[in-house]
Amino acid sequence: MRHNNLIIPFSLVIVMVLILFSCNKNETTTSDDIDRFEENYPDFAEKVESKIASIYTENELYGNVIIAIVDEDGLLYSYNMDREIFDGKNSNFDNDTPFYIASSTKSFTGTLLKILEKDGLINLDNPISEYIPDLNYNYSVDTKNISIKSLLNHTHGTFSTRMTWKTAFLGYDNGNNELINDLNTDFLYDPSGNFRYSNVGPIISSIAIENVTGNSWKSEMKEHIFKPLNMTNTSAFVSDYKANDILPSITVSKKQGIIESNFYKQDITMHASGGIISTVSDLSKWLSANIRKDNNLIKGDSWSELMNSTTAQDKTYYTYHRSGYSLGWDIAEYQNEKILTRFGGLAGISFHISFMPEKNIGVIAFTNDNRAYLLPHLIANYGYNIINSLQADSIFEKERVAFDKSFERENEIEYPTDSTLLISNKVNDAIIGDYHNNDSWPSISIVKMENYYLFKWGILSGKIHKNESGLTSNLGVLSRNFEIKNDTLFTGSLIYNKKSE
Repeated sequence: MRHNNLIIPFSLVIVMVLILFSCNKNETTTSDDIDRFEENYPDFAEKVESKIASIYTENELYGNVIIAIVDEDGLLYSYNMDREIFDGKNSNFDNDTPFYIASSTKSFTGTLLKILEKDGLINLDNPISEYIPDLNYNYSVDTKNISIKSLLNHTHGTFSTRMTWKTAFLGYDNGNNELINDLNTDFLYDPSGNFRYSNVGPIISSIAIENVTGNSWKSEMKEHIFKPLNMTNTSAFVSDYKANDILPSITVSKKQGIIESNFYKQDITMHASGGIISTVSDLSKWLSANIRKDNNLIKGDSWSELMNSTTAQDKTYYTYHRSGYSLGWDIAEYQNEKILTRFGGLAGISFHISFMPEKNIGVIAFTNDNRAYLLPHLIANYGYNIINSLQADSIFEKERVAFDKSFERENEIEYPTDSTLLISNKVNDAIIGDYHNNDSWPSISIVKMENYYLFKWGILSGKIHKNESGLTSNLGVLSRNFEIKNDTLFTGSLIYNKKSE
């Protein structure tokens, strides 16, 4: 690494970064619980922060690396590393900085449905036909055989690409009626009842919530979870935050540096499977409530289905073998301990939240450098292994192999540059216009900017580049190849026709 034209030894870089950490770390409020944690694990902070410093420096990361430790009483420890700290500046990050938690939203949605059931507003064993009579899958699926519970544990068997893309990426104009139409006209169905993970089930359940309560999933989430837990900086609305305050997705490559830094969600694409923005402080309240099975949030035995498997699965992700799924948490095992996990990702964002119910301890971790999507899990595991008195350092080195491979793979990706831009001229101007799809996909518009063209699909947009197969556009959360022939735009299997002026 070079600094002020001098070559600095790597070991010295680590020391320098750690010194910066100590000056910029987020101090938590002093309490007996925090003191107890520090007394029980006196080298925890030093070990974890050293590992983060090493990885951040070696891989020249961008964005944030966050870890927090939580028990039944609340936040015990939190830490952030970002580029400002790395560069010797003051960080703007604190425990109230908002970031997107992606698919970890599903555990909130499952809990909300259980609360509404306890209040007598809905029965999770009842069929969706009782709550969404307009949903019929073109009368080819008997919705009396699909329960609300099956929507939450991914055994309902239905899928709709169009509805999934609209809710996650592109947006839509006509509310739940449009989504129900998508489900009725563009769907796949597996009647086996096997676990098949997707966004579809929780989103359908959110439509049931609205039909039952008269309120949106977003407002019911605030009323029944965010307010009771005093999660004052948590919302399902992007518009509740200043745009620049939300931690962005950061796309980076070794050769090109930062490609893009942005947040790609709007209110319309914040949904019941991936639609919450929160903070370390607020998420510690949520995780703590789950660890202690907070009777003020849900009374009685309702926690059982939220904490234990309601269906089987047999999958391994990274270091976690998943054997079941509750109503929103993966039931897994790590180092012979039961662990409940719910991860999420979007573009460069990777979010980890988990807890070990028998140890009453949990971890929150986050990164937003797209190359480091396994890092939150690697760091979370390291924290657990220190707390559980395992050979944390040797386990870390073994688990780091998979991280290094994934990081290198992502780091080698080359993205379009200005040299491949489709330059505006009179010939290319022929592609300008609005394009319509007959199967209810959002419209595509191509507009001319200064010396290039912009591809707009729903709420997403990106510059148009040339490639070997025709034209392409990086829309942040996805890239889309397309070609235009005689006023017809082809992208994948979708066909769009240009609107006449």
